[in-house]
Amino acid sequence: MDRDEKRLAWLLAVVLVMWVTESWHGIGPAWTGLAASIVVMLPRIGFITGDEFSAGVNMRTCIYVAGILGLAITVTQTGIGNAMGEALMQVMPLDADAPFTSFLALTGITTALNFIMTANGVPALYTTLAQSFSDATGFPLLSVIMIQVLGYSTPLLPYQASPIVVAMGLGKVPARAGMLLCLALAVATYLVLLPLDYLWFSVLGKL
Repeated sequence: MDRDEKRLAWLLAVVLVMWVTESWHGIGPAWTGLAASIVVMLPRIGFITGDEFSAGVNMRTCIYVAGILGLAITVTQTGIGNAMGEALMQVMPLDADAPFTSFLALTGITTALNFIMTANGVPALYTTLAQSFSDATGFPLLSVIMIQVLGYSTPLLPYQASPIVVAMGLGKVPARAGMLLCLALAVATYLVLLPLDYLWFSVLGKL
């Protein structure tokens, strides 16, 4: 590795250490990542010049991601997301006597919320409703909280996960190709990984 690559490797190592030790120092991962990105772009200290940044960064993608994050915050703060979550809880078949159906329903709730809040905002809303979900399904609270990951980490459309949008912009991937990939991965997840997750939860006695 050359000098810049070694410096960047050390910077990434520091960031990872800060993320792993968050419970000790209390600095959120987002702040650590933001600080590292600023260091990367600082003149003389960072790794790219102003010309490289303006030529290599797609500002339309940046604005798009900012809009996605803003949407998640707006839906959360206005109460729209909470109303949607409550409505979904009334419609979905949450039943303590049908654990697999409840498992599917909780995943479905997360997937539905992913359409209106994107993956950035789903955990903040879902977690506030977790106790109600736990009471309705009979699942332990921690299990209910963990089930959400399967839903919000499986975007059906690229906009639901801003890193995908950024990667598509950098790689000049067409929107159609990104959408088809998301749908293919979602089908594989729901047909293969979801039953395996349910089985694993059952083996661990978490349901």
